[in-house]
Amino acid sequence: MTIKERKRVLYFLEALMVNLESHENHQISSEFLNLFSRTELIEMVLWLHTNYDKSMLTEKTNAELLQLLNDDANVLAFVIEQWKSNISLVPKLTQTEVDDFFERMPITIHYLRDKPVEEWDDYDVSNYYSILYKHGKTRRVFAIYTSDVKEEDKYVVSTQPSFFFDTREEAEEELGRCYEQGLNKWDSLQILSLWKIE
Repeated sequence: MTIKERKRVLYFLEALMVNLESHENHQISSEFLNLFSRTELIEMVLWLHTNYDKSMLTEKTNAELLQLLNDDANVLAFVIEQWKSNISLVPKLTQTEVDDFFERMPITIHYLRDKPVEEWDDYDVSNYYSILYKHGKTRRVFAIYTSDVKEEDKYVVSTQPSFFFDTREEAEEELGRCYEQGLNKWDSLQILSLWKIE
């Protein structure tokens, strides 16, 4: 699914959310027991209720977890939040993420598997992104950054772009809209390509 298609689905999910919240009769569907794993239900409750911890919830039945979720709108709010974060998820070069990737993939011998991430150079990083791409874990996208962001800093800026584009042309169209609306000067923004997690 393209980023544009994901944004469309997100739009309709958010419209549905407004509709669900306006209903007087708040209820939770038992169908969620077939759609979500127990682990996911616990994750939803933890997201919704900060006064619980995981050990408290593992003792509860699935029906009790649904009661804590209270209504369909809360489940949809959780799904929307996950959908939003997935649209703009980029690989993080942490040792944990790299170790997890090599554990899940059938790549038994690769020099990056045993090389600490803090010792990686630009070639290693590029090689890792290529491996992720070949295994269907990432794809190339485009984003709009301020002009002061350097190519090597695009993954570590404090505020990541909230929107990615499937093609450079789509990003250029959005940049044009920003300029037409007077939101930015011609030299204040730039388009950079980066890898997005699928």
